[in-house]
Amino acid sequence: MRVLAISGLAAGALGAGLAVAYATGVMQLVWSGYPPAVWPASGAYEIVEGAAPPVEKATPSGVLNPRGQELFNRSGSRALLAARSGETELAIYADGYGADTRFNSYSLVKSLVGVLVLKAQSDGKIKSLDDPLGTYLPDLGPDSLRRVTIRAFLEMRSGLDFEPDGSAKEDKLAAINPFGNLAKLHGGGLSAVEDRLEVVPESRGEFAYQNVNTAILGRLLSTLYGKPLHEILSEEIWRPSGAADAFWLRHESGTEVTAYCCVFATPEDWIRVGGYLMRNGSPADPFLRPDLWEDFFGKAHGRRELAKGVYGLHVRHDILDRQGEVLQGPFTYMMGQGGQVVYMMPEKDLVVVRFGEEHALLHSTLYALWNSFPDATDQN
Repeated sequence: MRVLAISGLAAGALGAGLAVAYATGVMQLVWSGYPPAVWPASGAYEIVEGAAPPVEKATPSGVLNPRGQELFNRSGSRALLAARSGETELAIYADGYGADTRFNSYSLVKSLVGVLVLKAQSDGKIKSLDDPLGTYLPDLGPDSLRRVTIRAFLEMRSGLDFEPDGSAKEDKLAAINPFGNLAKLHGGGLSAVEDRLEVVPESRGEFAYQNVNTAILGRLLSTLYGKPLHEILSEEIWRPSGAADAFWLRHESGTEVTAYCCVFATPEDWIRVGGYLMRNGSPADPFLRPDLWEDFFGKAHGRRELAKGVYGLHVRHDILDRQGEVLQGPFTYMMGQGGQVVYMMPEKDLVVVRFGEEHALLHSTLYALWNSFPDATDQN
């Protein structure tokens, strides 16, 4: 196991009062609850081992059209990359950032945990997503938790009463209450909150976006594979995709990585990961069974459903259908706090990665980027 520890620069300046707070763990939770957007970062990290030798990074190239540049600037974008047919054709970085900058994934990594659950099913470690959690984790939490299906955790419909207003707050991890359940989870891992994993029967089946759902899936994966979650990600997705080493935040006083947040990697690494998933590994060595790949990419959802937006198996689905635009059709995307996005359009063999300070317009970003390609009008 390789662990990377980074100390906060201000730690030495803390007074006696803050030192006491740190000793009780409160300030550690506050600090770790506000992960920065760009590496380096304070805290303890596990290394997600990537391909060796390191892959070549894309240098800034391509030109955004005026609309694309306006969107890039207005939303505080830091990086925008696009790849077609496995080749990066556009790589735009704001001043101060570049191909070697590692950005915080925030909740992008949730989608990787989700697809790894499908990988476990593809490998025969899970019989059905409709199996109760307790089939595989018979000792985790109360009976009410163990009766919930794996699918319900993937779809954020578990009924857990853990994070207040989970359906509305989405990825606002920065709003963490240092004395709340999420802070305890963030500091000590799932073991620190097992007695708080209560399911409200009337809430089962209702969508509520909660980080704890992903933490439970992370525990499920590490149990099924008999190894830490960061090693599973490395072996099943990160290395095979050709991505380079990345850093995954570990719980302050736990031994697990934070399954729901905070992998620091370059945008080009995410381009490779997105392409690997979109193409389902390779014809000679598929990542998932075909039916499970179709499930992850939301192939069963119709246009009307997609137009409203769909949260699927720990990943999101939507559709481009604006009149007058060349680019049309469904897309699947991972999203993290502040509008970090990995778009995947298998029908166009298109992967787009965007990092920034705040959310950019979801559909308009894709339209403007596509229209920036020199051959855009030929790609209908």
